Amino acid sequence: MPSDEARRVLKIFGVAVTNYEDCVEKGAPAEETSKAEAEVDSSLVEVTRFIEGLRGKKNNFSKQKSEPEP
Repeated sequence: MPSDEARRVLKIFGVAVTNYEDCVEKGAPAEETSKAEAEVDSSLVEVTRFIEGLRGKKNNFSKQKSEPEP
């Protein structure tokens, strides 16, 4: 089951992408489009960090499972 953190970062990312798409589709002024694009970039960094954290947990769990017990 997804964590609250997963839901949070994905929601923020989804809203940012939708806002950026809206700006592009309606031909919004460059300043508005650039701001929306910056929001996408920022939220993508947050999503990437979250995924990297999950990979770290996975790798730690894998190491613990593969280490013999004393």
